[in-house]
Amino acid sequence: MNRKPTGPPLETWQFYSAAIYHLGMSTLNKLYSGLKSKACPKCGALLEESRERQIHRWASDPATTASNQRNPVDRYEALLRRLMAIGAVDVAQAVVARQVRIVRPHDMPDPGRDTIAEECLDDLEAIVDYHRVLRDPDASPEEVDTAMETAIRELQQNRTLKYRNEGWAGGV
Repeated sequence: MNRKPTGPPLETWQFYSAAIYHLGMSTLNKLYSGLKSKACPKCGALLEESRERQIHRWASDPATTASNQRNPVDRYEALLRRLMAIGAVDVAQAVVARQVRIVRPHDMPDPGRDTIAEECLDDLEAIVDYHRVLRDPDASPEEVDTAMETAIRELQQNRTLKYRNEGWAGGV
């Protein structure tokens, strides 16, 4: 289950698989230490093994294994859908906005190139990929959104470099 991800996780089980790869099981064990763990029949100590099995179930592809289970992200998404269904859009949007701040700080992404010309050339691959995904009749909503966000991030890098070069406020 410690496989290197081949791309961004588009399914929730892929997210947990990537988390195992990048963070390691010991970190996830600590984060999810509140999960019910079996106690050792002799000494009463909690066995991390059962917690690890649970985390591995969350990271299992439901198409290839019967030993999978809805993970916390699946349950969180179900909660958001229910909030949206009853019209509590502000509550759902507030919690999602909170998470966006964790993964995408308010400052713009740092440019990966030294000049505007190089940054503009750097955009082309992301924009072409976004257009390819848009034209793909089998593309999932997650693939469309991921490609769009990658293209937007590339364009934001251009803005950051332009602002920085001109000495304008907001050039981070």
